[in-house]
Amino acid sequence: MEISHLKEFEFLRIVWDDGHLNDYPLAYLRSYCTCPACGGQGDYSRFERKDSYVQNIYDTGNAALRIDWDNGSHTSIYSFTFLRSLSPVGSAGP
Repeated sequence: MEISHLKEFEFLRIVWDDGHLNDYPLAYLRSYCTCPACGGQGDYSRFERKDSYVQNIYDTGNAALRIDWDNGSHTSIYSFTFLRSLSPVGSAGP
């Protein structure tokens, strides 16, 4: 699996081991933030691009990614199973 933060396009790209490609808009992922302040409801409309800047992305092992947003949210954990289940605009694959 390859994970890339495409800063200039404001996307997180994952190329899965089976070759499937997902481009996740950062605002889309931000809408699923699991921190207590955000609630992770998937309401894409409530976050603008200015709210979706990433400080760091950490691979927590074989199970998940942690994204630290620039507003101080450091508890955004996205399991790979959950990320694979999302189908944002811009996804492609074989």
